[in-house]
Amino acid sequence: KTVLTAPDQLRQRVAYALSQILVISDVALGEDSHAEPIANYYDILGNGAFGNFRTLLENVSLSPLMGAYLSSLRNAKADPVTGTTPDENYAREVMQLFTIGLVQLQPDGTLALGPDGLPLPTYDQTTITEMAKVFTGWGYPSSNLTQFRTAGTNYYTAMQVFPSFHDDTVKNIAPVSSTPIPAGQGGTKDLKDALDALFNHANTPPFISKLLIQRLVTSNPSPAYVYRVSQKFMDNGSGTRGDLSAVVRAILTDYEARSPAVASNATYGKLKEPLLRLTGLLRTFGASSTSGRFLGYRHAVNGTPITSATPKPATQGEISTINSTTLIYSALSNIAQAALRSPTVFNFYHSDYVLPGPLAAAGLVAPEFEITDDNFAISTANFLRTYVNAVIPTSGGVPTAAAPYVLTLNTTYEQSLANNPPALLDRLSTVLAAGSLTA
Repeated sequence: KTVLTAPDQLRQRVAYALSQILVISDVALGEDSHAEPIANYYDILGNGAFGNFRTLLENVSLSPLMGAYLSSLRNAKADPVTGTTPDENYAREVMQLFTIGLVQLQPDGTLALGPDGLPLPTYDQTTITEMAKVFTGWGYPSSNLTQFRTAGTNYYTAMQVFPSFHDDTVKNIAPVSSTPIPAGQGGTKDLKDALDALFNHANTPPFISKLLIQRLVTSNPSPAYVYRVSQKFMDNGSGTRGDLSAVVRAILTDYEARSPAVASNATYGKLKEPLLRLTGLLRTFGASSTSGRFLGYRHAVNGTPITSATPKPATQGEISTINSTTLIYSALSNIAQAALRSPTVFNFYHSDYVLPGPLAAAGLVAPEFEITDDNFAISTANFLRTYVNAVIPTSGGVPTAAAPYVLTLNTTYEQSLANNPPALLDRLSTVLAAGSLTA
């Protein structure tokens, strides 16, 4: 409902892009049982969308939901008696996916090559092992520092460090940083030093900038485009590094984002991902329900009361009606996407996915095509058609109990153009295709 009706659409759009970089997923967290905590995590991204990337990185790293997803929650230091070692999951992904990537980059996002002409890794297994020590001792917040493993579940407050479970030895995180993290300074300072090293790494500006360009504008930005945005990440013009508002402004106001000449290039643009096609359709035609609620299928099935003023459906027939018309029912199975429900930490698709054929031969990546197979090419269109055709259900001329929840489109203006096909097509080209339909 927020992304369809809220006035801060750019913030929501950037938050969604960030959710595909700083990934958590309900799929691995227990399906719908974490709906409210996941909404809270999305708020972290929304609140940080125009803030500083360093602050966002720390908030994400200390999110209990991220801790649960990438197993840094209740991750204890090595125990020589039992032979256990710290979990390395988050230590790996915070480098590989959230900040610096796998290989060293030039400021324009192109590869930095070694004397042998091969890419240079940004870290190795030893780095991961050392970085994992930073993320030990973090658990659900508690006033009792003996409750590392027993503190009550709290997905809404940042994790806290339990000193006796944190590895306080020196941490040599080279080559990420040539300066080791000193011993004996405590978990909070260790975390600060590690995140500072990642934030200040030369790779982070081009790595994050290119990912955001891909999510917001085009799959194959030129090195010059990446360089210009990366420079804004490094310095917003006032000496501040990591200012995401400056980064987003640079992305969307760049010549390559706004030039018709560039847009006409065959290598420009990207496949619009299915979930954005859906929200675009619903926003364009003011989708709404008579109750004002955008109901999910599970709320109707499990009998959870909505409000006394909006009675829940009572019969299986009414549930079936909602099944075919409710807001994003079974999006994952129909369009291969549902917010914060990617199959892995690598998102729904990889940013460097290569589609075999002409695009691959041209040296282009096509990320969104990774989830566009024969099945989803058909089911996505059918899913959108569901909402185009949705009407308020009635029985004997009387709205059914499901009626308050059914999402319908307002096409009053478009219907007024039905007898003027050229005008109707111009209208649809403008609102659905940014005026890009050919004659």
